[in-house]
Amino acid sequence: MKIVTQADIARRLGCSQQAVGFALNNYRNSKVSLRPEKRQLILETATKLGYVPNRAARRLTRARFRKPVNEMDLVGLIYFGSADVDLDPVCIAMMSGAEHELSKFHASLTFVRAGESSDWEKVERLERAGSVDGWLLVGPVTDEVVDHLKPGKLPFVILGDHRCTQPVHAVNVDHMAAGRLAVQHLASLGHRRIACLGTGMQYLYQRQTLEGFRSAIKEFGLDDDERLLGDCSTWKNVVGKDIMDWLREPDPRPTAVFFSEPGMAFELCQILKDLGLEVPGEISVLGFGSPFPGAKRGNITYIELPMNEVGCQGALLLQRIAAALPHSFGTQVEPGLDSRMGFSEIKISPSLIEGRSTQSRQNDESKN
Repeated sequence: MKIVTQADIARRLGCSQQAVGFALNNYRNSKVSLRPEKRQLILETATKLGYVPNRAARRLTRARFRKPVNEMDLVGLIYFGSADVDLDPVCIAMMSGAEHELSKFHASLTFVRAGESSDWEKVERLERAGSVDGWLLVGPVTDEVVDHLKPGKLPFVILGDHRCTQPVHAVNVDHMAAGRLAVQHLASLGHRRIACLGTGMQYLYQRQTLEGFRSAIKEFGLDDDERLLGDCSTWKNVVGKDIMDWLREPDPRPTAVFFSEPGMAFELCQILKDLGLEVPGEISVLGFGSPFPGAKRGNITYIELPMNEVGCQGALLLQRIAAALPHSFGTQVEPGLDSRMGFSEIKISPSLIEGRSTQSRQNDESKN
């Protein structure tokens, strides 16, 4: 298949190759002036002929003219995770969302794992070569990571939780809203004794989800009983006996359980059924994140975390940051994006997906 060049486009239209280059790359130069209709004709012809820009050539031209274009051809996604651990579904969902959004701008996404200190060489090599226009960061991002990236002068956005104390651009799910939404749904069904089962407070999303849950319990005037808050990370095994001992401790027993760990509600439903408890007849179960992969979607009511949308919005934010930077390729950019564009912490709202694991408490009582 013949590669279409800018010279081919120029010959087709009977214009100069310089005019084609400036139209395709949106450069402004005092020696070249293109009418809007001329530029549009060049763009349409390029598309018709199947022209694909040579990224290396474009970067060389940008550096030569020192003119900011603020386009993104290739975005790097740095995943801070061990090489011996598979990518988790949350990371994959965010990657998918980011790639989908970037493709709208004809940009691509490249994956870089940085689980070890030696992996930073890959990041630095890509930056020195001018191979990427910005970074999306996923994983336990800390102030140390941010300080490591600053010398590269490239814009970056954190996807999901982070551990930074300094201002950063980030996009995440509103986990406090997720905890609140869980209580709101169960309270609307008439439940007053709602338990929350989790796996510790190691991560930010766990602390924020519990904070939203507890705040909503008080707001709706429900039973505020500390015994209804379970931490199964302290249990030797999450099995039937552990679950039953936990449910029996508070008296009266909770009528609904919110399992605030992604994908764990299906397993809880199975354990409760094995114990002889009818779900949702005797106890309602509300999940978090998404159902267990083996579960049918309609079986579990759960709080959906739109991680795909986190990736989409992260890519859009990165585009806006790049557009706000008065830089060009081949030049250096001073740090401190907040002087031109306020640091953004975007929160994406969760949603409720109704299934068959929750039901009205009034319906339960009418059976007795």
